[in-house]
Amino acid sequence: MAASKEITRRNFLEMSTQGAVGLSLMPLIASSCSDANAAKTVNGACCLDCPDSCSWQVTVANNQVTDFKAPAEHPFTAGKLCDKMADYPTDVTYSPHRLLKPLKRIGKKGEGKFEEITWEKAIAEISAQLQTIIKEKGGEAILPFSYGGNEGKVQINAGDNFFMHIGATQLERNICGGAVEAGIMATNGQTTGVLPEDIIHSQYIVLWGTNPVHSNQHLWTIVEKARAKGAKLVVIDPFQSQTALQADWHLQLVPGTDTALALGLIHVILKEKLQDQAYIDQYTTGIEELTKHVEQYAPQAVAKITGLDETDIAQLAREYAKGSPSLIRVLIGLEHQANGASAARAIAMLPALTGAWKPLGGGLMNMTYELFGDALNYQLLDTPEGLKNKNTRKVNMVQLGKALTSKDLNPAIHALFVFNSNPAVTMPNQNSVMKGLEREDLLTVVLEHFLTDTARYADYVFPATTALENWDLFDFLRNALPYFQRTRHRALRAIKTQYGVF
Repeated sequence: MAASKEITRRNFLEMSTQGAVGLSLMPLIASSCSDANAAKTVNGACCLDCPDSCSWQVTVANNQVTDFKAPAEHPFTAGKLCDKMADYPTDVTYSPHRLLKPLKRIGKKGEGKFEEITWEKAIAEISAQLQTIIKEKGGEAILPFSYGGNEGKVQINAGDNFFMHIGATQLERNICGGAVEAGIMATNGQTTGVLPEDIIHSQYIVLWGTNPVHSNQHLWTIVEKARAKGAKLVVIDPFQSQTALQADWHLQLVPGTDTALALGLIHVILKEKLQDQAYIDQYTTGIEELTKHVEQYAPQAVAKITGLDETDIAQLAREYAKGSPSLIRVLIGLEHQANGASAARAIAMLPALTGAWKPLGGGLMNMTYELFGDALNYQLLDTPEGLKNKNTRKVNMVQLGKALTSKDLNPAIHALFVFNSNPAVTMPNQNSVMKGLEREDLLTVVLEHFLTDTARYADYVFPATTALENWDLFDFLRNALPYFQRTRHRALRAIKTQYGVF
């Protein structure tokens, strides 16, 4: 009987747990290529936490990558990979420094001295230690730590059900994006805005606290096309970035004063009656309260706060209100300050005041992930309700150092699982984090491609699959193109996916 090629939601998850070798045995793979040595090209996507989310095509022959490129027909990647992704196979998958076998520590924590150990023995030893910790300390003595090292919907939450099942402490993963999202949600009720490719229609573009020349290269290509059609580019940023240097106008405000500037722009727009009153009356609430609040943010007052010239503040407000379609682009730069959410909330009010949402290419550009929730049945990947209801404590990831060193935490953290992250170099209060990782009574398990700073402190290190070696589904935060990643590279067949490990 011929093998079925249908991919159901259930067998998609099952396939994703088995890694490269398991997938190579799946009927879909076997039936799609009768000769295992024949060249095969498949589509995939960058798994990193980046607004570009490059789409790629990989060709494999004799279990070796022979070609890796961006598809020319993709509307956003458009035939060009970003600088980080261009050499991904050689830099990551085939790197001579890549971890290929599980390791067990034999030296002091931080020395990076390990010996190889089999998957079976490592899992057995870790399981035995976890059972002891759970019996003596309780499940909350175990802390999973992960973030956006792999953005695939399956791999990013690979351990959630396992850790919920054993009653582990829950990690609040909110170091990035949460403040801006909260601010925009407070104004708009959602974060979805203008799609990146629609910036081609904009005539007045404000890049607020973002540097796409370096960090959003594919969007910058479209911005340049819009400018060629006559769009004006304004950059608001305390930092003189490469994007700022290429802008038509750079407003270099004092760091942390974005909220005041946004409220000052609102003051001018309302004072000079530049608002779209019909749009405000039909689609917004709270205009009376806002009008009263911004009375204190006249250009003269805002100039003293922001360090900008008051005439520039007034000019920006007038140009923005009259430019159509006008678009504001914000990402996470705004939240590198104490008032990030407030800044995003105030900025999000501007397109509603001017009716910028009406024409194509106008409005606010931030996230796009909310477009996919219903269509992709996200609930299938959620933790079952029976496990969700466990009332276990939560630790904010930015307080990892405090959690690992606190004498008041009861129970103390006695086991740390790290995947999709390198907290030794990415979390605040690094000295506290390192002090915690040095604890001899802390069981630390790390899943990684390389022996990172965090991995050097681990008791056990498991090699992790790369984006070329596991199936997944990607919904990207900042462009509107989801990807089903069907890879078949099998060269490193001994490596399990993160989902498979848990």
